[in-house]
Amino acid sequence: MFGIIQKKGNENKLCGKVIGYVKVPKPEPGGGEETPFDALVSPDGILAIQGDYSKHQDFESFRNNLQQTLPKGLQEILKHILEDEDIRETLDKTKKISVSVIPPKNTKLGDFFPVPAQLVPYQSEDILLSEDCDIFFLGEYTTIGSAHLFLTGFPILYQAKYREQAELEKEQEVDALLAEIDGQKPVSRIESDCNPAVHLIGELSDYKGNLLELLGAKVLPEIMYAIEKNDTEGFQIGISALRRFMRTYPHQQDLDKMISILQTMNGTKHSSPNDSKILALLCQKMSALHHEEFEILPEIQRKLEEA
Repeated sequence: MFGIIQKKGNENKLCGKVIGYVKVPKPEPGGGEETPFDALVSPDGILAIQGDYSKHQDFESFRNNLQQTLPKGLQEILKHILEDEDIRETLDKTKKISVSVIPPKNTKLGDFFPVPAQLVPYQSEDILLSEDCDIFFLGEYTTIGSAHLFLTGFPILYQAKYREQAELEKEQEVDALLAEIDGQKPVSRIESDCNPAVHLIGELSDYKGNLLELLGAKVLPEIMYAIEKNDTEGFQIGISALRRFMRTYPHQQDLDKMISILQTMNGTKHSSPNDSKILALLCQKMSALHHEEFEILPEIQRKLEEA
């Protein structure tokens, strides 16, 4: 649609980091129709916008990132603007408004989020395509004004699609975890000896993947499988690997609680619905802390305290 072509990534599993770019005629020096964005156009006519929605940025970080990525001339202009007392007061109000548009859950506005993105310079299309993110070519434009309009609208479409996929994936992961804990094997499970340790390479501080997926869809189900098969050695290996991997997690009491429930289940060969609920919530909390999804933590903690 609209001639958009995905150059990198999987449209059915967006990663949350995106670059959209267009091709425009390279401005001629001294042409008389210069714009503030000319310096952002690469020698081969590339103008790009970049956004990262894999974790929510606060307004202050976004403004700092924006200032750092502007061409030097525009940096000086923005610096003077931010030093003006009246304008700084206005920006402070804007900052509060921008942060407040991430409202608490369970409100009618709970699904509305800001869309931070910024124009970024690249020396060539080849360099741009080497970035590790979802990349989309948005078409060719004859004027930089039209290109800029389409570029700034595209991140809104991307974030909407990414968030929809992320919410659906999270629901599926939690459902799969609860089903496994309650003794129902997932359809995709391979009936073979499983070793949770193979998924826990390194430690949490170095882990770049989706922690909820790792814990909820791989590690815990395989520990449950060891319990079901009465595989004491496999169970102990899984628990030891989990402790080692999570040793840098800041709230070790959460890990202790998780392991205590698993050990009780291993001893009794039985799990209660409440155990299932607590394990799922602990996975969500660990993932939210690791991925800095701080806006969802209060609700998770409330449910843990009530469980």
